[in-house]
Parts: sequence; C-alpha cells; structure tokens
Amino acid sequence: MFGAAVSMTTSDNPRETQVNSYFGVNGLETLDGGFRGRITNVRGVLHGASATLLAAAEGLFRSYNDGICRLLIDNIGTTWPNVRLLRFQPYGRARQSADGTFFRAYQAQFLHLA
Repeated sequence: MFGAAVSMTTSDNPRETQVNSYFGVNGLETLDGGFRGRITNVRGVLHGASATLLAAAEGLFRSYNDGICRLLIDNIGTTWPNVRLLRFQPYGRARQSADGTFFRAYQAQFLHLA
C-alpha cells in the first residue's frame, strides 16, 4: 500500500496540561491531563504499470480515510494499534520512467489514538 522509497516518522503530541495561577501567590500550578496520541508522517512514491494502475493505487490509499482505526506497521517494523488516516496528499505531477512505469510522490499523516 505504501509504495516505494517510504519514510515514516512518528512523534508524540504534547500532553494535555491545565495551568492555574492564583491571585497573590507567586508561580503557577500545573495539572497533567494525560497523553494525547501520536502523529506518523509518511512520505513515499506510489507506482503502477499504467496511469490507470497508479490512479488505482492512489484510490486504495484514499479508501483508508474512512475514520476506522487500524493497525499500522511502520518501515522499521514497529506495530502501532488504533491508528487512523488523517490525510493523503499526492504532490507534483505523475511521471513515467524509462521502463514505462507511472509514479508520483505523496505525503500522508496518521493519528494514533492510544
């Protein structure tokens, strides 16, 4: 599904924090509100033997933008449960290699809910 030349980076979202201040008291109070998930950014190149097959590969990727959480296995083999696709964006124009393969770079972003 991810194509060729795939790069994935996963980062934690900042923890939720409530900051309080009180009149007449120096300093701040912070309350930890818990973990708020992670984001995985993906870059790669989708390809197909024809323009139609390239469009089918892009359509397959888009079909995962349905709000359903799935298992994501990144390019170093880490398994992440409860992940959903937030964004899929091909960029640039589709190109054709010397052997006739059509290809186009893309970016995608996944939200980790747990």
